[in-house]
Amino acid sequence: MRWRYCELLAGAVANLATVSLGCAIAWPAPVLLKLTDVNLEDNPFGVVVTERDKAWMDGAMAIGGLCGPLVARWISLRQGRRIALLLSAVPYIVAWLLLMIVGSISLAIVARAVTGFANGYVLLAVTLYIGEIASDRYRGALGCFIQIGTTLGVLYVYCLGPFVSYLALQALCCAVPILFGTLFLYMPETPHFLIERGLYQRAAETLMFLRGAHSLDEVQPELEELKQYILQRAPGATTRGFIHLWQLVTSRANCRALIITIGLVVFQQATGIDSIIAKSEKLFAKANSALDPVHSTIVLGVIQFLASCATPFFIDGCTGRRPILLGSSIGMTLSVAILGTYFLLERLLIASGMLEFINWLPLTALVVFVALYNGGYGPVAWALVMEMFPHAIKPSGVTICVLTAILFDYAILQLLNSFIVSVGYDWAFWMLAIIGSASFAFAWWMVFETRGLTLVAIQERLAGNKVVRL
Repeated sequence: MRWRYCELLAGAVANLATVSLGCAIAWPAPVLLKLTDVNLEDNPFGVVVTERDKAWMDGAMAIGGLCGPLVARWISLRQGRRIALLLSAVPYIVAWLLLMIVGSISLAIVARAVTGFANGYVLLAVTLYIGEIASDRYRGALGCFIQIGTTLGVLYVYCLGPFVSYLALQALCCAVPILFGTLFLYMPETPHFLIERGLYQRAAETLMFLRGAHSLDEVQPELEELKQYILQRAPGATTRGFIHLWQLVTSRANCRALIITIGLVVFQQATGIDSIIAKSEKLFAKANSALDPVHSTIVLGVIQFLASCATPFFIDGCTGRRPILLGSSIGMTLSVAILGTYFLLERLLIASGMLEFINWLPLTALVVFVALYNGGYGPVAWALVMEMFPHAIKPSGVTICVLTAILFDYAILQLLNSFIVSVGYDWAFWMLAIIGSASFAFAWWMVFETRGLTLVAIQERLAGNKVVRL
């Protein structure tokens, strides 16, 4: 097949794996409403799920998430990025099947732990795969595909969850990894891994497929550049994880890359986006939104999906990465500050009925928030994680970023729950506004623009050398 955009096709198929990630994130929104219904109309447990049970599910998912990236790293280093990503379908299928046959809350907790494992696994595997098939021209756009796949999965559950039975929803979610596994069988291994193993002919053929080239001469310059980028180490060094951990903190370029990427994923998760998605229906019910909670949540899902689809058109063009980060930080901060103010007014004016005139505000503010997150910090953070580390230590560096993201996602979830219970929704959203301000400061001082830079040039810039953009 000779098509100019084959790398975009491969990236789109690879990111079908992240659709399952989005399904897992959005799963609590419609399902917990069914499981907490006192009438037990669509509850396979036969008992109402308590707050303690929900906490166990969240904790199990976080614990499973910490194990997933480590397994994905091990497989990707030994069997290749393609096999590692292909195998991500297995834990998702197992998790959804467990939730289909669930008969007790204990088994549901186990299933959520498997789901968490799959989430952590796929986040690492897809980041490595996409980062190694992308050309300099489409590297930023392909990095945004992770967010597109995730938001598609969220929208999928939002649109189906409230209108189908519990069992039907699990079956529909199980169909997603099956579809991914079937299509991804036809995708190639990454040229980076093939070059690392000395399979230069296969690497050249893969590059010809991904770039839509008709002859080897068309990809020869990129092949030579990749050799320069990849073979700056002793053969086989990628398996020595402890050496790479040491290199991450002792090399100036690697240490700076680690600080930038960890900071980005920390602030990305600290926005509280996953908590807001998981609690969306309850949040709209609490806010007395002009639309009912179910339809408000669907609107939210549509907006965040469309916003994530828009970013690839700008990130590699005139806008670049850094301006998108800065703009989204400002907008998200203002949005959650407005939400905090609304909930304060609700607490003070609930008896007066004055909020009826602004009951459109929660939906509007949340739409703006998720649009800016999914058009900014969400996709751009992972796009930068993909391109910051040198090849030899990329698996270790990305693993640390994924583990950090999972830990902070769980920590923010628990912190928001504590704030909501102890001081109310208003203070919880004001806390997120403070975090948003800090994310702007971090992006301003620490993140540099990588648009127009090759992977080799990015390493030179991290080391403090001046480089020329393409």
